[in-house]
Amino acid sequence: MASMQKIREGIFKISWMNLIPSTPSSNVEVILPEIAESCKLSYEYIKQNGLYLKEVVLEIDIVFSPTNKKPRNLDTVTILASKDGKNQIMKFENSKWKAAFNNNVQDHQCHCGKLSGFNLNFEIVIDLTSNSTILVKKESKHVLDNLWNFWMEKTLADVTFKFKEQVIKAHTLIVASGSPVLCAMFQNDFQEKLEKIVEIKDIQLNVFDHLLRYIYTGDADLDNVDVPGLLAASEKYGMDSLKEECALRLSQDLNVENAVRNLVLAHLHNSPKLQKSTLDLMSRNAKAICSRRDWMELIKKYPELSFAAMQMMVNW
Repeated sequence: MASMQKIREGIFKISWMNLIPSTPSSNVEVILPEIAESCKLSYEYIKQNGLYLKEVVLEIDIVFSPTNKKPRNLDTVTILASKDGKNQIMKFENSKWKAAFNNNVQDHQCHCGKLSGFNLNFEIVIDLTSNSTILVKKESKHVLDNLWNFWMEKTLADVTFKFKEQVIKAHTLIVASGSPVLCAMFQNDFQEKLEKIVEIKDIQLNVFDHLLRYIYTGDADLDNVDVPGLLAASEKYGMDSLKEECALRLSQDLNVENAVRNLVLAHLHNSPKLQKSTLDLMSRNAKAICSRRDWMELIKKYPELSFAAMQMMVNW
C-alpha cells in the first residue's frame, strides 16, 4: 500500500508499506499531481546461487507530463529514500532512480530459497525544485516547516508591503534576517519602522512576493516569476544567494534573442557569471547578434559594454 502527500510546491512524500508474500519483488504506482503522467515504484531482492542476498533494490520510474513544470534536467531531481531509519540519495541511472538497502533476509528465507512474509517499509521524498531542500537535517526541516506556515498563514504578521491596491503581509524579524536592506530599514528611524508599512513602487507584486517567499522558504519558484525582474530586486535588497539562482537560470535559458537583454541586466546588477556566460554565447553567434536591432541599441546606450562584447567576438 502506498500513499502520497504533497509537502509543498515541487516536493512530494511517498510512504510505501508492503507485506511480502512468497514473491521477492513488487511494484506500485502513485500519482504526482500536475507533474507526472505516472510514477512507478518497484523493489527486488538480489539473488545469487539460489539464495537471496542481504540486499533489496528500490527503483523509481517517473514519466513527466509535457508541461512547463517538467524539470529541465532529470539529474537535478533529488530523491531521498529511507528504510529502517537509513537514508540514501537515490542514483539516477538509465532514466530511473535506484537505491540498494541491506536487509536481514536470512531470518525470512528457508533452505529452498523462498521468502516468508514480513513487512517492508519505504519512506520516499521527491524534490523537483533542484535546490536540495530535502537534504537538510531533520531539525532544520522542522524549522523550515514552521517558517513555511508563517509565510502561508501570516500568523502574527506585523509589517505590510503596499502595492497600489494590493498588499503583502509579512514578519519584520523574518524578512530582516534575509535582507540587509530591509534589516537597516527596520532598525533605523525610518518611516517604515514607525508605521510598519512599506510602499513598493518599482517592483511588481508577483516579483516581490517571490523575493519574500525565498526569505521564508529558500525556494524562489523561478518557473512562475519574471526572473530578470527578480534578479534586479534581489540586487536592490542585497540578497546575493537569490541573485545567483536567478543568474544561473538566465544563463541556462540564453539564446540569440535574449542575449543583449541579459548582458545589460548583468551589467546593471553586477552579475559577473551571467555576464560571462552571455558574452560566451554572443561570441559563438557573433554574426546573428550583430544583425539584430537590440545590438544597435546596445552600441548607442552602452558603448563600453558593446566594445567589450566585440573584443570577445573578435578573439573567439
